[in-house]
Amino acid sequence: MAVEDSLGLLIEQVEESATAAEEPEAAAGVSEPGAEDGGALRSGIPTWDIPITMNIDVERWLEFFRGDGRENFTIYLRRAGRYEPMMRAILRDAGLPEDLVYISLIESGFSPRAYSRARAVGLWQFIASTGRLYDLQISYWVDERRDPILATKAAAAHLADLYAEFGSWYLAAAAYNGGPGRVRRSVQRSGSDDFWTLSRRRFLRRETRNYVPKLIAAALIAKQPEHYGFFGIETAEPMAYDVVQVPDATSLDVIADAAGVPVAQVIELNPQILRGVTPPGQRYSLRVPPGTGHEFALHYSQVAPSERVTWVQHVVRRGDTLGEIAGLYGVSVSAIRAANPGVKARELRIGQRLIIPRAGRLPRYAAATTVRRSVPVRVEPRPPQGPYITYRVQTGDSLWAIARRYEVTARDLMLWNGLTTSRIYPGDEVRIYVDTN
Repeated sequence: MAVEDSLGLLIEQVEESATAAEEPEAAAGVSEPGAEDGGALRSGIPTWDIPITMNIDVERWLEFFRGDGRENFTIYLRRAGRYEPMMRAILRDAGLPEDLVYISLIESGFSPRAYSRARAVGLWQFIASTGRLYDLQISYWVDERRDPILATKAAAAHLADLYAEFGSWYLAAAAYNGGPGRVRRSVQRSGSDDFWTLSRRRFLRRETRNYVPKLIAAALIAKQPEHYGFFGIETAEPMAYDVVQVPDATSLDVIADAAGVPVAQVIELNPQILRGVTPPGQRYSLRVPPGTGHEFALHYSQVAPSERVTWVQHVVRRGDTLGEIAGLYGVSVSAIRAANPGVKARELRIGQRLIIPRAGRLPRYAAATTVRRSVPVRVEPRPPQGPYITYRVQTGDSLWAIARRYEVTARDLMLWNGLTTSRIYPGDEVRIYVDTN
């Protein structure tokens, strides 16, 4: 997998050499004492609640993680502190082995923003169809495959289903990687339900044959890093937060302002929010830093509904250009491009929806500092001499629509009324000068 910040970046570099080194017959698997049943081992030695088998394939991955993969594996061990306690609690509550947490390690390196060429996303690397099967919301606005908690609950349900079908955690892990259909067919063709037999006889794809040994090796190192030469690992603090509910279409910077925290902290706790704003048309639960939920509730109730969104959406009409749209809203073309990755000036489509940052502010998804929401500012109007009419803004009106109705430009209306942005609200009065010629 080509996963950002993931072990997947390394797999393709080593699988060729790993496969070339395979013996015609893999060494017989030997389970470590007490590994499968959780029995007590001699003092100081950890136990695992998934089967731990030692053979040449596992040894090969242990060697890799201690060698070429050391730098990245160290990063993943540090990240584990943030997500592992939460993941173990969810797996435990689902009645599953807690050490299945290491599937997330080898899938994403504990990165909720991991993305693969196969379009698998998040800590547990769900493709869209599987994510939706387990009730993860995936849309233009939100991708809950990136949500650490919701994705972990979905992964627990998926793994429970796979184990119920195959009756083996090795085959369940193989099916998690290669799909249950492929594992099912491999079992049927081979007449065996033993992972190592399927692997040795190559009924499984190479990536899936490597998957279980890789998982075992990762579990061995992660639970006793110093034994394998990983010293001084400073793990991240566990994920902590308060949960708040907000109405639809609420900008994350508004939420950060109300909670009194940098917007970067809200973004980090809610990586599933793709556009810097909660999904339109639904209330949504968000996480804010621990201890700020009460402050958020107090301050957010004082935010006017019109100030809860710091962007507008423009629907492209016939004849629109990026330059004209930028002028209409008083922003730069570069700001529109940045807010709409991939938009092409020469390929705008009628009906296409564009995110327009208000007052030229780009709602950066990974901003490192607090972004304050824009506040309407009035400047000295520059009206022409002559007669005018006063129009009272109605619900659903936009400056652009009013300008078209009266055959003037939005820029004219902004100049005549001392507006620095195109924002108008129901009840506002807009002065429109009439051409008497």
